[in-house]
Amino acid sequence: MSATTTTMKWVTPLLAALLVASLTQTSMAAIVVCKMDAIDGQILTGACTVGVSGAVISLVGPGAGPQLLNDSSISYTLDVNARSTLFECASEDDLLIIDSSQYSSQTLNNCDPPLLELRGCSNAILSHNTFTSITRSTAQPACTISKYGPCVAIVGAASQVADWSFSSLDNTFTSSGCASIAATSGRLGGALALVRADSGGAMSAFIQKSTFTSTQCDFGGAIHSANVSLTLQSSTFTSSLAVDGGAVNFIAASPLAVPTQTLLVDRSTFTAPTAVTTGGAIQVNGGLLTIKDSTFTNGAALNGKCVWVDICQTYTETEIVRNTWTGCATPEGPPISWCKAHDGNQWTSCGMEGPRYCY
Repeated sequence: MSATTTTMKWVTPLLAALLVASLTQTSMAAIVVCKMDAIDGQILTGACTVGVSGAVISLVGPGAGPQLLNDSSISYTLDVNARSTLFECASEDDLLIIDSSQYSSQTLNNCDPPLLELRGCSNAILSHNTFTSITRSTAQPACTISKYGPCVAIVGAASQVADWSFSSLDNTFTSSGCASIAATSGRLGGALALVRADSGGAMSAFIQKSTFTSTQCDFGGAIHSANVSLTLQSSTFTSSLAVDGGAVNFIAASPLAVPTQTLLVDRSTFTAPTAVTTGGAIQVNGGLLTIKDSTFTNGAALNGKCVWVDICQTYTETEIVRNTWTGCATPEGPPISWCKAHDGNQWTSCGMEGPRYCY
């Protein structure tokens, strides 16, 4: 692997705040910044730095097994496909940042791991990365099918006992996802799979100023979120496709559970999202929902052309404010639409749908 110049970009208060928060956990916390490129179908080249002025460490592999990054608790493994990287964090204190990486024209088979998987990495940041024409094909060798889409999976681990977060800032995903979709395949997140998994601490994910165009997967055409509090802010979703959750598939605990898992959609845009079954733009199954200052246009699904809310207690009328809904559901159409004029919503068509007994 050739060395790749890696620089640190503190471009927003969000990144700076997360850095400060991570460093206050312990004086021994390490900051690891990595940049990887796998462009035009070529194999991966990449490097990391540990510390603000640390030396550049070129990634080695594939097939070399886990490699510990010096002066940190973070290890990486390059898959035998020479394109996918697994990062594992043994400490909750170290901070991993994946910055300014480029992936393009990559095809993974159904068993390959995603291009990036971060496992057990508290407060990790994915910033200013691009994923273009990334496909998980239907080819399936004699191996276990991957649970995730082809791009990024953020997965919790039992070592994470404190609450933790993941942040995506200014990332772009274009023409990426599973080549075909089917409920029986069960792959998660055409761009991002966010899964708390075995983590004892609560997980929060912040998706800010990110763009998702022509993404698709079995569940969550752009994002699949499982047992995570998810915030989508100033992000754009265009022409996404899934069986459930055309753009976002949000699966959470009961709305009455403590701590509560929440989905906040803020100043975001969903255009032409499609689900085969449920939730053209967003399927919400559990947790509590807030949608504000967002735009939904021309959703399509059997149930919930724009937003489907599966559990009655998830929905509170006053948490749906100042949104614009066009080409969503028919007023009072089956199963049921919540579309009374309230709180500044522009109901050209109804946007919120759920079971009739909730109304």
